[in-house]
Amino acid sequence: MAKQYRDQKYLEKVGKRIVAQRERMGISQEMLAELTGLDTRQIGRIERAENNSSISLIKKIADSLKISISELL
Repeated sequence: MAKQYRDQKYLEKVGKRIVAQRERMGISQEMLAELTGLDTRQIGRIERAENNSSISLIKKIADSLKISISELL
C-alpha cells in the first residue's frame, strides 16, 4: 500500500489534473518525462499521488503541459 500523506486528497486532485491535461495534449507519461527531464516512474508516482512533490517539480510539469501552476493546484 502506498504511503498516505496528510494532504492525500489534494495530491490526488493534482495528479488527476496532470493526467487530464496530458491526455488532452495527447502525450504519454514517457513524453512528459522527456519534456520535464524527470523519470517516467516519477511522473507515474505524481499522477497516482504516491509522491509529495516539490513546487519546483510541479512548476516544471505545468510549464511542460503549457498551463499555469494555478491550473494544477
